Amino acid sequence: MFFHKKLNLTHMVENISLSFDLMAFSEPPRYHSIKVAFIGTLIGYGLNLTRTQRIDLYLSSLLHDVGAIASEAQMLLEYTQRKNIDLQHHATVGFEILKEIPFFETIADIVKDHHNASSDNLLSRIIYFSDEIEVILRSSDIFEPRVLQAKVLSIFKDKAEFKDILDVFMDIIKTDAFLIIYSNIEEIKKYLQSHVEDRFVVVNPDALNSFAKAVAKNFVDIKSKFTLNHSLDVAHTALVIAMQLGLSKAECKTIETAGFLHDIGKLFVSNEILEYPGKLEGKNWLKMKSHAYFTYSFLKQLELCEDIIHIASSHHECLDGSGYPFGLNESKLTTGAQIMAVADIYAALRQLRPYKPHPLDHNGAVEILLDMAKKGKINKEFVKAIPVNIRMWRY
Repeated sequence: MFFHKKLNLTHMVENISLSFDLMAFSEPPRYHSIKVAFIGTLIGYGLNLTRTQRIDLYLSSLLHDVGAIASEAQMLLEYTQRKNIDLQHHATVGFEILKEIPFFETIADIVKDHHNASSDNLLSRIIYFSDEIEVILRSSDIFEPRVLQAKVLSIFKDKAEFKDILDVFMDIIKTDAFLIIYSNIEEIKKYLQSHVEDRFVVVNPDALNSFAKAVAKNFVDIKSKFTLNHSLDVAHTALVIAMQLGLSKAECKTIETAGFLHDIGKLFVSNEILEYPGKLEGKNWLKMKSHAYFTYSFLKQLELCEDIIHIASSHHECLDGSGYPFGLNESKLTTGAQIMAVADIYAALRQLRPYKPHPLDHNGAVEILLDMAKKGKINKEFVKAIPVNIRMWRY
């Protein structure tokens, strides 16, 4: 248990950005946002931005297209196609998503204006410029600095609001180095790792709980129509079970927070897998199961307390050791982890899924859970602790 903890926001944003890339384009990722962040960071140094401004610019660049739906995201990366869509729409949607998340308020304001050329926000204008450059580069075969300079100059030379940004960028692309790094994603990652510092925030259990709920609602559950409200329902169900069992207030808070975060690993599973209408087999089943491991990996990167990591990532483990991803048995599963497994199954049974046409009612779900308990998979007493009148989909 902890009272105050540092949370690595940078690692959170980097993972969300990569997951959006996978969600919008499936595999392989297009790396648009990280390339925009690379270009923006170069410009930021050229403009002598402060450390705080550079971090804000980096995080906002990674999330600048988070409001775009998949079909729109495809068009955003085509220089000729993007002129046929309302670019401000996804910027506004991104703002609405990000403003709901604690600690993301500044990022939300920057994202809101990243397609507004006349914005008073310098960081928004840098992303505007960097976004345009990145789309030009991926839409054209440009291998020489002078060709890129001519192209950029033709677009921005008469836009007074970009004069300082343009001057800095024209200096950046004088040599081959920029195009060499841009064409190699691993070199981009190395550059950013050595030039952008991580941002940490100190949170208490209540603040972390609110943050986890906002992340679940705005990033995890909206990934698929079949997971809407799932994380919130699991967190609520787990909390109710914990309270029914008489666990302490602190233990209940930890379990609820873990419930919000238990499926964060699904950010790295494609919607083709999540929404597959039949039984998954072979490598596709392994991909689905991988979400539990990625929850573990993701939360480890955030440097959260071990209790939350264990409870969240163990929601598919079984008392007899037949679960995944680590095959933990009853002796290695805490009470919180065992509660989470019950809560996750119960919520899934009560909700619509691509592989079953109708959700079950409380009695139907409990019947299945009790049968699993009889087979030694889950704890029978925790199943019996679920109230008949538990609220679902309104939490």
